[in-house]
Amino acid sequence: MRNPVTTRGAVLVGFMGAGKSSVGKELARRLGAEFIDVDDRVEADAGRKIGEIFAMEGEQAFREREREAIRDAVSIPGRVIATGGGAFLDGENRQRLKAYAPVVFLDVSPATALERLAGDTSRPLLSGEDREKAVTELMDRRRPAYREADFRVSTENLPAGRVAEEVFLLLVRETKSGPLEKNAGKERRGG
Repeated sequence: MRNPVTTRGAVLVGFMGAGKSSVGKELARRLGAEFIDVDDRVEADAGRKIGEIFAMEGEQAFREREREAIRDAVSIPGRVIATGGGAFLDGENRQRLKAYAPVVFLDVSPATALERLAGDTSRPLLSGEDREKAVTELMDRRRPAYREADFRVSTENLPAGRVAEEVFLLLVRETKSGPLEKNAGKERRGG
């Protein structure tokens, strides 16, 4: 018999550099679930990197590809899904992901995000000269959508395995305690 947490799956949202992919892989391993990275799916389907999609087709075309990848990701129950940083801003994506599984917002400070993204030139929304300003402005715009997640877990100064354990424990508690509404908005801080 499958673990109820595994049957339910999980969705990880948050800013670039929050650790969605690395935490997602570790969480999927702990759950014995399939891991889906939406950005990887978009790149595989398009046959090119996200930066190239932005450059050649524009952000709107990328967002449509992202919506399609999310529709595909949620077609099979029990997956651990890591979204791109902006995916949860889209109302259709947000509704679809929240209906699929508990959504966990992996939170990170602007300073830590910048540190983790140092040297990464593949982020089209951070291609300007002032990356610090871009990160701060993007985070400010995205935070209201991220707050609609079911849980918040800080990834600040924590390795992916530790964050995955926090998320795993939240999911186990949520499964044992009953309907998600009882825990909506519950905040957990690692550390």
